[in-house]
Amino acid sequence: MEDHTQIKARRTAEEKKLKKSKEEVFWKMGKGKTFFLAILIFAVLSLLSGCEENKREPSAKEKEEPLLLEAQGVSLVGYDEEGRKSWELQADSGRQFVNRMILAHVKVKLLEEGKLASGGEASKVVVDIRTSNLLFEGKVKLISYVHEAELFTSNLEWIASEKKLRTEEKVIFERGDLITEGWGLIADPELGQIEIKREVVTRLRF
Repeated sequence: MEDHTQIKARRTAEEKKLKKSKEEVFWKMGKGKTFFLAILIFAVLSLLSGCEENKREPSAKEKEEPLLLEAQGVSLVGYDEEGRKSWELQADSGRQFVNRMILAHVKVKLLEEGKLASGGEASKVVVDIRTSNLLFEGKVKLISYVHEAELFTSNLEWIASEKKLRTEEKVIFERGDLITEGWGLIADPELGQIEIKREVVTRLRF
């Protein structure tokens, strides 16, 4: 038979053991909750970080020259310093920015002293609004209405102040039975005065 002192000691030991067990269970649950909370915080921060990365800042060029207008079926006319027509453009579509216009699938007419000098087409034309210069790009073809000549290239610039056509790209120039190829060109809008700069090869049409 246990006396009163032994019974009290045994109960105290059992209560301590039970308390320790409860503390261990609470600690394990607490660690689990802390770990879950850490995962949740990490997931939220990752999501916010991803959202920030997806917010693309406009480029310097886009900030400097925002798109003002976009249209289909565009017609433009340029004039020289004496108020005469210098060029006419008809495009399938166009986009206007502050200092330039970009046209797609363009029919071109160049004029000399108000009279039609040559005409043709280009895949793309960039119009400099400040200078009235034109940059023809892509498949560029010009036909002289005065000298029955044709010019083919991939990049050609009309300099309004000089009234000259210029390029540094490869050109093919055809007049009558002569075909001339080379690199770089300076020409008048009638394609009557032509200078091909380098690697010039001329052959007869067969």
